[in-house]
Amino acid sequence: MVPVIVKMPSRGRRGAKASMWQPLSLVELVWEPHLNANLQKPVEISLWRPWRSLSMEPYKASMSLFMSEFLYGALRKEQENRPLFEFLVNALSWFDESEAHFANFHIFFLLHITRFLGFFPNVEDWQEGSFFDLVSATFTCSCPSHIHYLHPQEAALVPKFLRMDLRTMQVVGLNRDIRRRVLTVIAEFYRLHIPEFPEIRSLDVLAEVFD
Repeated sequence: MVPVIVKMPSRGRRGAKASMWQPLSLVELVWEPHLNANLQKPVEISLWRPWRSLSMEPYKASMSLFMSEFLYGALRKEQENRPLFEFLVNALSWFDESEAHFANFHIFFLLHITRFLGFFPNVEDWQEGSFFDLVSATFTCSCPSHIHYLHPQEAALVPKFLRMDLRTMQVVGLNRDIRRRVLTVIAEFYRLHIPEFPEIRSLDVLAEVFD
């Protein structure tokens, strides 16, 4: 990841360019590298792929804010990863175009990103009664010796979530409390595997929107 600094347009001059600064916007940057600079200054910025609904529909806007905060914490030290980028673009394009059945999208999105970051669990190891060890990202028949694990009842949901795709994720019915619990566990899972992963502040905002 290359850190850059940009000059934001004044409030009265933002116009169409305001869409470039919405959560999850895909922009194209051109800059002249300065080896001694901590922040690079782009010489050209353009919107690479405009979204149709992510910043306009309230539920999608809240989910986008949540996912963008997650991505910042997870990818700020990531090097070039084209398979991950292609997954992000394809998944977000589906989300942008969907008009219904996207309530579980952020769960699908965040879990499947772990496949590209190196800590995607092997669901083939699961069997009834297993615990899920969040530290080793594995299922185990005995209770781990630390506090970062899921009891068998919750661990049984992990294979169900990891096997769902964009077509089948709507089949997994979740109420507000379970969805919040799932997102809290995912945040803990990321925090255990990514150094200095921050607290996700927009989780509370997301919970209020879906209340």
